Amino acid sequence: MRFVRLVDRLNRFAVISLSAAFAVMTLSIFLQVLVRFVFTAMDIRLSVPWTEELARYLMIWSVFIGGAVAVRTDKLIALEVLIHSLPASLGKALKTGAHLLTMVFFGYLLYLGFEFALNQGGRQTSPVMGIPMLAVYLSMPIGALLGTLNLITLFINVFLKKGDIRFVSMEDEAYESLD
Repeated sequence: MRFVRLVDRLNRFAVISLSAAFAVMTLSIFLQVLVRFVFTAMDIRLSVPWTEELARYLMIWSVFIGGAVAVRTDKLIALEVLIHSLPASLGKALKTGAHLLTMVFFGYLLYLGFEFALNQGGRQTSPVMGIPMLAVYLSMPIGALLGTLNLITLFINVFLKKGDIRFVSMEDEAYESLD
């Protein structure tokens, strides 16, 4: 299905972006530790205050985008012992209901995120790097939108393949396009 392939391509781009963000975060924090402890011990005075801010903002983006991508394979933290101990039909209904509630939550996050980003983000800049906070605040609605798309894709995959929604997180083949 075209929609599923499009979302999977979007997720592939998101995973590559997450990898790059983690690499930049790691280098940024390493530089901060190097400057703060090693160079200071050698009596070399440098200041790189932007490293902490950059790492913080990349982490915010990583949380929202990474969580949205994890929705695709149902890999978010969950207590599934109840779902697996119930009769199959009741477990499926409970799992489906939980995903529908998650979709409502994503919708609310999307609405609030855009409202907050557009109202506050244009007026604020980050204290050290001076970037518009809109670039940071947009992580919430974009992550919510990607999460919603991934939930819809999860439902499509489960219902088209007539699979059991309770076991999606246990299937390694469920998300072949990121392998």
